[in-house]
Amino acid sequence: MSESSMRRGAMRQSEATLYLGASPTSVFALEEFVDSLDFLGRRERERLKLAGDEILDNLVRHSAPLQGGGITVRAARRGDKIILGFFFRSPGFAAFAASCGDPLPLFDPNHRRWRGIGMVMCRNLADSINLRPGSLLDRIFLVFHPERDEPDGGPWRQRGSALRAKCAGGSRGSSTELVGK
Repeated sequence: MSESSMRRGAMRQSEATLYLGASPTSVFALEEFVDSLDFLGRRERERLKLAGDEILDNLVRHSAPLQGGGITVRAARRGDKIILGFFFRSPGFAAFAASCGDPLPLFDPNHRRWRGIGMVMCRNLADSINLRPGSLLDRIFLVFHPERDEPDGGPWRQRGSALRAKCAGGSRGSSTELVGK
């Protein structure tokens, strides 16, 4: 076996893909999928499940109807990063990505609930969240640092809680990055 073939095989072992229907019950399938990722440690899987559940729930609740009726989820370890990606097509996603604005939660008096708390949680768990609308496919990427052996859970917990949002336009083909720092 060539060195190139071995590297491709190792990469495949550090990546997995799941297709989900756009339904609230898909959260259970996502959690089972993440639990099955043997290239992640227990604490890494916990972070991916928490943030992934929130992103999936938001897509199912707020991006409907999804064209094609589904969401593809891909988890991968790439060097010193862990990436959780969501691939879907939603007519309203470009407008959402363009309006990232203030990352702080807001109270919605019409529905008598807070909005945005889940995204704050995601920004605290992930190093970055990239919203990428496209003409054929919309994408959300959460990037995490791998778990370290430190007793406090690694460098991702030491970043502090100040949040900032970088908005780079919102038209199809642009990217919006929400970064927890």
